[in-house]
Amino acid sequence: MARSVFVHAVGVLLATTTIAAAQPGVTDPEDEVLPAEQVAPPAPIRPVMLRHSTQQKLGLWGGGVRLTGLSGIGALPGVNMGAEVAVFVRLDERFLELGLGRWVPQETYVVSEEPTHVELGLDVWSLRGGWASRTMPLRAWLLAEIGEVAGQRQMSGYLARMVGAVETNHRWVAAGGGFGVAWPMSDQARLVGNVELAVPIQRHDLMMTTGKPYEPDAAAARCSLGIEVGWR
Repeated sequence: MARSVFVHAVGVLLATTTIAAAQPGVTDPEDEVLPAEQVAPPAPIRPVMLRHSTQQKLGLWGGGVRLTGLSGIGALPGVNMGAEVAVFVRLDERFLELGLGRWVPQETYVVSEEPTHVELGLDVWSLRGGWASRTMPLRAWLLAEIGEVAGQRQMSGYLARMVGAVETNHRWVAAGGGFGVAWPMSDQARLVGNVELAVPIQRHDLMMTTGKPYEPDAAAARCSLGIEVGWR
C-alpha cells in the first residue's frame, strides 16, 4: 500500500515538472536575452544649409542699370524734361546709386554770356543711397547732386562736373530725397516710377537773351518713369 502511494506521488511530481518546462512563458531570468539598443546615425550636413548660412553671413548682393525719362519743375523755367542713366549696387535692403541726367526747359532759353550764347539746360550727377525692400516693390533714399547749368556740352565739361570745377554762377548743388515703386516684369527687369524733391544749396542768376535774369526756385520737384535691369 505504502509502495503504491510513493510511486503515485513520484509520477505526479514528474508530470508537473514536464508541464512547467513545456510552457513558453516560464523561463529562467538568466536565460533571457535583452535586445540591443539601437542608436540612429547622425544626419549628414546638407550643402544647402551651408550655402544658406554663408549667404546670411555675407549678405545678398545685387546690382544693375536703370534708364528713366524725367519731368519736373523748379530747376529751370517752366516745365522741365530730361533723361537719366544710373548704375546701382545693393546689399540686402540697402542700395547706392550714381546717375547722370540731362534736363532742359519745355521752351528754349538762351543764356547771353560771352564769348558764346548757350542754351539753358542742366547736366547733373546724382548720388542716391537708401532702402529698397526685398519683399515689397518699395524704396526710399536720400539724394546729393552736383552739376552745371548752361554748360558747353563738351567731354571736358562732363569730367569737370564730377568734381564741381565749374564757374560759380553755373554751378548746381542740391540735396533732397525721394521714394519709388519698382514693379517686377521678370526676374531681372522692373518698371520703375519715382518721385523726388531736390533743394538747391547754391542759386545764382543767369541773364537770358530776353534781357531778364533767371534763378532756380527754392525747391525742384520731379517724377520719373523708366526701366531697371539687374539682379536683386
